[in-house]
Amino acid sequence: MTHTARRATLALLTVGAAAGALLAPGVAAAAPLRGPDLQVVRSSVCTATVTNRGDVTATGVRLQYFGTIFSNVSAPDLAPGASIPYTYIDCNFAPQLPVFVFAYAGNGETNPFDNLAQVNP
Repeated sequence: MTHTARRATLALLTVGAAAGALLAPGVAAAAPLRGPDLQVVRSSVCTATVTNRGDVTATGVRLQYFGTIFSNVSAPDLAPGASIPYTYIDCNFAPQLPVFVFAYAGNGETNPFDNLAQVNP
């Protein structure tokens, strides 16, 4: 291959790469998830906080409690950024037993991995 042919090939490769970058910007970037994202964290003894970290109002919110008893209660709809406290009743009844709070929204969930928290002990 001659020096001129190498320069022409390199120029074509450079132009091709630049055109590909212009025609398909952000192909490697994933689109952000849209929807409710409920998060449960322990906030104090006997209380968990449920927060909607998503960008859509969470509707049909349900809270489930697993401890010495089981409870499944409805909660108000949560706008993006809104939080509600959830108080459970048997946190001191058997302090050595683990207690879990689980939250879910009726209209979906973008990150189900932060919906469960061990809140006791």
